[in-house]
Amino acid sequence: MNWTKFPDDWWCNEFGDQIHRYEILDDEDRCQIEYHLHHAGDRLPWSGKTHTLAEAQRQLEHSRTLTT
Repeated sequence: MNWTKFPDDWWCNEFGDQIHRYEILDDEDRCQIEYHLHHAGDRLPWSGKTHTLAEAQRQLEHSRTLTT
């Protein structure tokens, strides 16, 4: 699976799956990084969330192999 990085911390693969990187402040104002996943064709805005890009890619790739 090939991932293309676009500006503003956004990745997309050849199937249209997307990953967006967000910096979120926790209750103690510490910056936490979250990667929000969206499966192409899902009606929900987000299909999942991880704390690393590698994990986000693995989750989307795994779910893609299950559906093919």
